[in-house]
Amino acid sequence: MKLDVNIMEEHLDKYCKGIFPFGPYEDHLLGYWKESMQNSNKVLFLEYEGLKKEPKDHLKRLAEFVGCPFSREEEKGNVIDEIIELCSIKSLKEMEVNKSGKYYPWFENKALFRKGEVGDWTNYLTPLMAKRINEMQERLKEAGFCFTYYHNLRAMDSSVA
Repeated sequence: MKLDVNIMEEHLDKYCKGIFPFGPYEDHLLGYWKESMQNSNKVLFLEYEGLKKEPKDHLKRLAEFVGCPFSREEEKGNVIDEIIELCSIKSLKEMEVNKSGKYYPWFENKALFRKGEVGDWTNYLTPLMAKRINEMQERLKEAGFCFTYYHNLRAMDSSVA
C-alpha cells in the first residue's frame, strides 16, 4: 500500500499539536504513565517491542492484570501459544472484517495492518517525521517516562538539522 507522505506529515503535525484525535500524544501518554506509577493495579503499560520480544511473559502479565491468570495446566499446555497465534498480526490480517471492513466510511480496516515488525517505521516515516517523534520521546523521557523497548529514531533523523 502506497502512503501519501504529505498526508502523513500533515496528520503527524496535527497529532503532535493535539488537533487530531488521540493527541497531543505526550499529554495522553504521560497522564496514563503517571497514573500507572500511582495505581499500578489500574493502568498497565505494554510496549509493542516487548510484546514481540517476549510474547509469553507479556501475555501472562496481561492475564494477571485483568484478574484471569493462567492455571498451571494452561501454562503447561498450549493455551498461551494458541492465544499468541490467534492475536498475531498474520492471523488478524486474515480475518474477513480486517480485509474488507471499514472503521469509518473513508478508512478501511486493512490500513491498520502492515508487517507487524519492529522498526518497519523506516519504510513509512521521512527523516523530518522521525525527528519530530524523537523530540517528542525526549520530552517524555524528561518528564519521567521510561522507554524499555523504544529506540530513538536517530539513524533516520540524523540528516535533518
